[in-house]
Amino acid sequence: MKIQWFRSATVSVSSNSGATILCDPWITDGAFIGSWFHFPPLEGFEFDYLANYKWDAIYISHLHADHFDRKLVAAIARNNPECIAIIPKFAHGWLARAVRNCGFDDSRLLELEDGIDYQVKDINVRVYRADACNPLICGVEIPCHTNNSRENSIDSVAVFSADNQRVLNANDALAVTTVERLWPMIGNVDLLLGHYGGAGPFPQSFVNLTPPDKREKAARTADAFVQRLIRSAELVSANYVMPYAGQYLLGGSLTDLNDFRSVLPLSKVLNVVKEKSKVKPVSLSPFAIFDLDSGTSSQEWNEPTTELTSAYKDKISKSLFPYQLRDEEWKNVQRDILSALQAVADEYKSRIEKGSKSAFHSYVIKTTLASATLNLLGKTVNVSSGQQIENPSYTELEFDPRLLKRLILRKPNYRGFTQFHFNQAEIGSHIKWTRVGEYDDSVALLNFMQCQSSID
Repeated sequence: MKIQWFRSATVSVSSNSGATILCDPWITDGAFIGSWFHFPPLEGFEFDYLANYKWDAIYISHLHADHFDRKLVAAIARNNPECIAIIPKFAHGWLARAVRNCGFDDSRLLELEDGIDYQVKDINVRVYRADACNPLICGVEIPCHTNNSRENSIDSVAVFSADNQRVLNANDALAVTTVERLWPMIGNVDLLLGHYGGAGPFPQSFVNLTPPDKREKAARTADAFVQRLIRSAELVSANYVMPYAGQYLLGGSLTDLNDFRSVLPLSKVLNVVKEKSKVKPVSLSPFAIFDLDSGTSSQEWNEPTTELTSAYKDKISKSLFPYQLRDEEWKNVQRDILSALQAVADEYKSRIEKGSKSAFHSYVIKTTLASATLNLLGKTVNVSSGQQIENPSYTELEFDPRLLKRLILRKPNYRGFTQFHFNQAEIGSHIKWTRVGEYDDSVALLNFMQCQSSID
């Protein structure tokens, strides 16, 4: 088998006979509401190459913008009518609906159940959701999240087998704390593909941390990602491990945050793998190929120079995000923020009634125009105007009002895809965070911070 790396987590898996599957396609700069840019810089030919290549299938692990480039996926669907799309059979229909909207109708869209084999010519594909509430993983008779699909996983891993070799594409799922429960079922592999750095807002977007604190926390977090990648490779007895999906830069008004991201240079990651593990690291430049038969790369990674990096940062720093293109009014800002937080409160109460764990944490949603507070108080919850914090542990999130307006307002009965979603803004580092106390995973509830309103 052969692996070709294009950018970020976008790779192809090919058998010696020529069957080819493209994984997690992203090539369009400006993912996550405009902030993510490929690095090294794109040369200009990449989109057309990937859009017009005769793929037998594409595999999309999850909905995040650096794994699902809607523009590219639509072009592949349009240009290659024989290509099918393979995704996990998630409990919710978010990814399936979005892929269908790109042109892969039901005749070309395959939603795979966990552990079920599917043949793409001579490549066997097996997909697993990265979710401890999957009965195949934890061994229970009934999934514990059956009553609320919105709590189920949004990520997955895939195993590709051909030519008596096995490739495990774990992508971002290595960040799912329970994903290691999958490894005994998957067994030994020849090559593990996995991300090696943080994609979230910590620590670069946390305004209450000093620059030295950010650097220290970024280094510690980055090292933890690399150690987890090494551990995963060893648990599946991989001969090779390919660190990927950390090669991007933040642009626009967020460019200065790059110095504090929890991502090591890939050259350092490769060296750590060499020093700390018996698993051999795979090093590839963009569009280069690794041949599992020979164990060789057509062109190894060359770390971009400081001069190139600095010049590119300067270039992308001038970019504007979609919500920055014009000033506008928000007539009902206080009402809409309160309504959106009430939707979060309702989601919290619903989960508590179904047995989910309670939380004692407050969230302040702040803009230059208005603010409001959500207090999670164990079995109860309340929403109030202004900063009315009722817990010693709290998180303050400050938004550009033009961004928050787009994140929380939805037209009645709207169910389509939008890049303007809390999780997209979070990963894109568009939010300024202040946290007092420990991290609380109830922050995921803010993904439901939406309300129905006419958008003025």
